Amino acid sequence: MLIGDEYSMTNDASLLVPVNAWSADYWVAIRNTHGGWNPGGYAVVASQDGTQVTVTPSATGKIVNPGGGIAADGTGVVTLDEGDVLQVLSGHGGGEPGMPDIADLTGTHVTADKPVHVIATHFCTYIPFDVEACDHLEESMLPYESLAREYLVTTPFVKPLNQEPFIKPRMVRVIATEAGTTISYEPPQDGAPTTLANPGDYFEIAATDKDFMITASAKVVVAEYMQGQQAGGMTGDPAMTIAVPLKQYRTNYLFHAPVNYESSFVNVTAPVGANITLDGMPLPAPTPIGNTGYGVIRAQLSNAGDGTHALTGDQEFGIQVYGYGQYTSYWYPGGADLKFIPNIPE
Repeated sequence: MLIGDEYSMTNDASLLVPVNAWSADYWVAIRNTHGGWNPGGYAVVASQDGTQVTVTPSATGKIVNPGGGIAADGTGVVTLDEGDVLQVLSGHGGGEPGMPDIADLTGTHVTADKPVHVIATHFCTYIPFDVEACDHLEESMLPYESLAREYLVTTPFVKPLNQEPFIKPRMVRVIATEAGTTISYEPPQDGAPTTLANPGDYFEIAATDKDFMITASAKVVVAEYMQGQQAGGMTGDPAMTIAVPLKQYRTNYLFHAPVNYESSFVNVTAPVGANITLDGMPLPAPTPIGNTGYGVIRAQLSNAGDGTHALTGDQEFGIQVYGYGQYTSYWYPGGADLKFIPNIPE
């Protein structure tokens, strides 16, 4: 991203959740400590005085920098007033030389007795862990009530300077909220994990260029992560987004794509027969994703104007917005309904 004559080389973007949709129940998705000194973490923001927040770490989330009422094992009960922020950062957990640090707050369960907001963040991480360069991550966590069992995930385009866009593999993580969660894929994904034993457990598909539906036996969190610039495309760097459940799709979106990035895109996941318009112009028909009945449209966004765009459709659809600069990128869900979804088989 170019600001004046200087490049910003560590940033991301996130969907902000309005206070009236805040919850008392969240599951964290982020990344492990990188290199022993770049932590991942999460922030909890209170909306009311006297809010009691309880954090329960996942199996990998028991190594934190203690303080503010949070112990070194990641547990704690903290009272916040309106506007107060509790920030918890992963510690240094060691691990094998040349391998990722084992400390990772992904899967941590955050609950409260009044509505709060939870934002996951990372100071600077490599994806994969040994491919340059590192970048900041941030994303709002969806409340537990808004999570579901079905998600569509689609790989992003990347556009090197003076070249046509092409698909670039990304990482996908799935986090359980219940014990004994099973996972299936459409179309099938060879070698992809299918079980999560405990609440807060997670797995990752390290690098995939496939579009697919994830169906779980209970509510899950699904996160996607861009790879670093030197993993291909020679633009961008790690960024993080949260997948939006199909049941939270909308028929219209107003979103922003900054015009001071080299290129920006929107991925639209919609029923194969849907008619979608971008800024009043019809988009091509969705390319089918297996036998899901849904497809994906990848559209490059213009850098003319102020970066504000509108999408409308005759059926409900989801969007992911992302963009690239030299050694920097952003990625975020462009909107969601945030309805209450019961945790029952569909």
